[in-house]
Amino acid sequence: MQNSSNTSYSAIEELKLVEILVNYNNEIVSNAIKYLKGSKKIVDFGAGIGTLSLIFRNKYKLDPICIEIDDENINYLSKRNFRPFKDIDLAPLELDAIFSANVLEHIKDDLIILKKMKNHLKKKGLVYLYVPANMKLWSELDVTVGHYRRYEKKSLVAKLKKAGFKVKKIYYADSLGYLATILWKVKNITNKTKFASKKSLIFYDKFIFPISRFLDNLGLKFILGKNLIAIAEKT
Repeated sequence: MQNSSNTSYSAIEELKLVEILVNYNNEIVSNAIKYLKGSKKIVDFGAGIGTLSLIFRNKYKLDPICIEIDDENINYLSKRNFRPFKDIDLAPLELDAIFSANVLEHIKDDLIILKKMKNHLKKKGLVYLYVPANMKLWSELDVTVGHYRRYEKKSLVAKLKKAGFKVKKIYYADSLGYLATILWKVKNITNKTKFASKKSLIFYDKFIFPISRFLDNLGLKFILGKNLIAIAEKT
């Protein structure tokens, strides 16, 4: 993921690989829709090549405004008939909602971005964040893909409040992913693999993630998970 401090790294091939995670990607968007239903003017912040924006469009008839800093990704978004902006400052004001998945962790000063998000939302507009959770899961993979942090509940709530939001809900996602990440981290001590293989990603998405989603819904999302979901309202 490219960010303002790392403008030379383009992960377009990795982004294309992520598109095979059909269950994972659909779950992120379908969960967001529960809170963003009724929104008309919505931004996908850090849209990449439009993987999640396509789901918003094709499945839920929402056409997000895409914010993306990487030039190669912007060209890809344009070919997919999205309306990309390189900076949130260029996006329209009075937005209904801002959606962002697996992006804030790539930004050194995420508080500045959260404040900018707030400024572009209408009163009581929502921000929906999906971010990696728990610094205990930090590994070489986080370094490789350009993460500055993994988030803890308390620190994310504090940042959202400082940026001018009221946190409505915050909980974990992908409970089995938490265990899988620990196993991958242990395995990687001896086997220096930077990324999971395509075969293992497909297996996880098809067989493991649906079980993880089921366990999340049983209540594990309030205890642990590989990711955090936060829904906050502009005050």
